[in-house]
Amino acid sequence: MRRDTTGPSTYWLEDVDLPKQRVLALADAVIAIAMTLLVLDIELEGGLSGRALSDALDDVWRQMGTFLLSAVVIASFWRVHHASLKGVERIGSPLFWLNVLFLVLISLVPFPTRVLQDYGDQFLGPALYGAVIGAASMLLYLMELLSTPRRERGSWRTVPLPTVAVVFLVSVGIAALSPVAAMYSWIAAVPLSALGQWYAVRSRRAASPPA
Repeated sequence: MRRDTTGPSTYWLEDVDLPKQRVLALADAVIAIAMTLLVLDIELEGGLSGRALSDALDDVWRQMGTFLLSAVVIASFWRVHHASLKGVERIGSPLFWLNVLFLVLISLVPFPTRVLQDYGDQFLGPALYGAVIGAASMLLYLMELLSTPRRERGSWRTVPLPTVAVVFLVSVGIAALSPVAAMYSWIAAVPLSALGQWYAVRSRRAASPPA
């Protein structure tokens, strides 16, 4: 009699082979829910007037700031996630599990966003946010490497991910010295990513044979 090897003990060891569209659909759902949860954190207490209302509105504007930051970050992740899987039709085990870990971190983003709103002037706020965004960027970069042909690695698409990861992970250390400086350091991801993209495009053009 043949031994049954399809039970729970071996299920998690089986190779994954899924069509790309199922993975993208899951990512779309997780990202949509994460962005919806961000909006739910924006609230204004009722029955206020005068100075109390003014103070409450100031708090709402602060909530809007962290909401917009996380919304832009998540939207950027969504765009790169779709682009990173453009060259594959089916998803194998390594890529599948990296994708699962990436989506777990994306689903967590509303929590560090709320912590950043409430404790932005303390180490925990920017440190937790920087750690989650940095780790998500690195996971997405690993997915990009697995799904991108070797000849295309280092292209303008892949450059921003490690740059963003380094900036946000380094900000965790900066937060120990100055939480405010850590948050301002995130701005560096924009020009550094743009510079990296420019250099990658320039290098590929220089390496291309003349027509």
